[in-house]
Amino acid sequence: MANSMTRSRSDKVIAGVCGGLARQFNIDSNLLRVLFVLAAIFLQFGWVIYVALWLLLPYEDGGPSGLDSLKKQFGNNSSN
Repeated sequence: MANSMTRSRSDKVIAGVCGGLARQFNIDSNLLRVLFVLAAIFLQFGWVIYVALWLLLPYEDGGPSGLDSLKKQFGNNSSN
């Protein structure tokens, strides 16, 4: 059974995306971080992919995805 992709709580700099992907694909997380930065600078899509993965991937321990966190933080503001 294949493990599902998740974000890492322990190996993270910003949101744990690179740490989670590195664990999933068994590569160095710092190498993946460098690749994301290079893709963001030279190809102009690295940051889009990073943000999309942050929004979609839950934490490794079953924690919320980035989108769930945003909904919780900004979605339940019904005090008018």
